[in-house]
Amino acid sequence: MSRGSSAGFDRSITIFSPEGRLYQVEYAFKAINQSGLTSIGVRGKDSACVITQRKIPDKLVDEETVTHLYRVTKHSGCVMTGMVADSDMQVQRARYEAAEYKYQYGYEMPPT
Repeated sequence: MSRGSSAGFDRSITIFSPEGRLYQVEYAFKAINQSGLTSIGVRGKDSACVITQRKIPDKLVDEETVTHLYRVTKHSGCVMTGMVADSDMQVQRARYEAAEYKYQYGYEMPPT
């Protein structure tokens, strides 16, 4: 029972294939490319601008609920492109890290 050319090298992100490739990283890039969305971020001296496309997957979905922009803290946010479930987990992790930083140091995480 063969799994293609990966031959079990895609089960962990720290294992290289004989060709020297990390399959998990390639799978992540493939998920982003298959989403068909483009996101752009520009940072200025004291501001930032993030733009992303919004595709509505179905006519029955309320278009106001579809977003790829997330608020992490009161003064920081992020844009995610790719699988929505992966995005939700990454945003949850970022919020946890920001809350842990504020708890440990007593002030908001600086946006640098």
